[in-house]
Amino acid sequence: MLEEATEAINPNFTLLIAEDGSNSSPTVDELKWKYHNIVYLQNDRRLGRGKALREAWSKVQGEMYLYVDVDLATDLEKFNAYRNLIELGKRFDLVTGSRYIQGSITNRPWLRKAASIAYNGLVSVFFHTGVHDHQCGFKSFSRRLVEQLNVEAKSDSWFWDTEVIVLARKMGFTIKEIPIVWKEKKGGRTPLKRLLQDMWLHGSGLLVLFCRVHFSKLGRNLS
Repeated sequence: MLEEATEAINPNFTLLIAEDGSNSSPTVDELKWKYHNIVYLQNDRRLGRGKALREAWSKVQGEMYLYVDVDLATDLEKFNAYRNLIELGKRFDLVTGSRYIQGSITNRPWLRKAASIAYNGLVSVFFHTGVHDHQCGFKSFSRRLVEQLNVEAKSDSWFWDTEVIVLARKMGFTIKEIPIVWKEKKGGRTPLKRLLQDMWLHGSGLLVLFCRVHFSKLGRNLS
C-alpha cells in the first residue's frame, strides 16, 4: 500500500522497514522481490521506537523522512493525509498528523482518548509547542531536522514522538499539524495496566525533558 501511495506522489523514494524486536524476514524478502527500493533493518533485541528510528535514519540519506506506524492507524487517503504529509513536508521541517484539531476524526476507547487529551494539554502547558497532538505516529521530517534530532533526541521509547516535537519547536524549526482520520488498532478496550504503564513512561519522560529544556546546557542553547 505504501509503495503505490508514495509512487503516485513522488517516484524517487526508498521504503525503509525498521523492525524492532521481531523478525518478519520471509515476508519482507517476498516484498523485496517485487519492489527493489526496500531497505530492511531488523533487530532481534528490542531497541524502542526512538533508538530504532535514529539508527535507521542514520543509515539512509534522503531529503525528507517519513514515519508511519506499521498498523496504518491513520487512513492514508482520507483528507489527502499521505499526500499532504509529503507535499507540506517541502515547506515545513515537521509535518505531523493530529487527532485533536478541527476536522480530524478519531476512533479509540474513551478512557485512552481522555488520557491522551489530558496528556497533550500537560505538554502544551510545560512547553508551549502550539501543537495539539504530540503522540501520533504519522510524521514527515526535513533532512536538517533529522540531523539535529539524531544528536539531541535521547528517548528510546514511545515518548520519542513528544520529544521530537518539543525539541523541533525549541530549536526554531517549522511545524505543521494536519487533520487525519485515525482508528485505534489495539482493540476496543484499554487494559488499565497498559494505561498505567503508558502514564508512567510518558510522565517520567516529561519530567526528564522538562529538566533538559529548562535547566540544562541544552536549554540554554535553545533559549
